[in-house]
Amino acid sequence: MGYALYFTTYSSFLAKPTMYLEDIFVAPQARRHGVGHALFAHVRALAIQLDCGRMEWQVLDWNALARNFYEQRGARAMTQWIPYRIDLTADDAPAEGRQ
Repeated sequence: MGYALYFTTYSSFLAKPTMYLEDIFVAPQARRHGVGHALFAHVRALAIQLDCGRMEWQVLDWNALARNFYEQRGARAMTQWIPYRIDLTADDAPAEGRQ
């Protein structure tokens, strides 16, 4: 049992779609039975079918199991891009755009 949430975005650098893997989860009792591999392989195959130029996702720096899983499948951590976020629910969120 498990799931993979994904969607496509567009890469202006590649002039092609990008497959974005939002989340992949395998229930603890189903782990180590190939479920994660099958889910990841399916999303990757779908990305190829849709002529995506790349696949992207986020992994927490402390999640060594996930990082190892992806690196075994040819993925490499990106160092050129720095993620940014604005927490729009925080009391100190920027006032721009508020009504």
